[in-house]
Amino acid sequence: MKFCTLCEQYFNNVEHNKSIFNGWDADVIIHDIKYAILWNGPWHYKKLNKKHSVEQVQNRDNIKINEIIKYGYTPYIIKDLGKYKESFVQEKFDEFLEFLKKKEIEAHV
Repeated sequence: MKFCTLCEQYFNNVEHNKSIFNGWDADVIIHDIKYAILWNGPWHYKKLNKKHSVEQVQNRDNIKINEIIKYGYTPYIIKDLGKYKESFVQEKFDEFLEFLKKKEIEAHV
């Protein structure tokens, strides 16, 4: 996953798809700053087939988010409803870094 590679180049301690939150995982886990990145595709937002329940997926997402928080990490959700584009991944990474910079500034105000 390109986003994970970008995180690994920027941060020191990064893992991906590890089930460390009471059996729940995150797409990218940045231990340096205690963030858990959830890259959510269309499956999380719209019905894709007869057997698919968006409500069930979103319920599981809420459980996962609560477990991440219990472990002292901050969940960060990226909504991706399109097809893979490297420029989109880079844009989301840049947005994440800007988000972190704003949080840092707010912490010092």
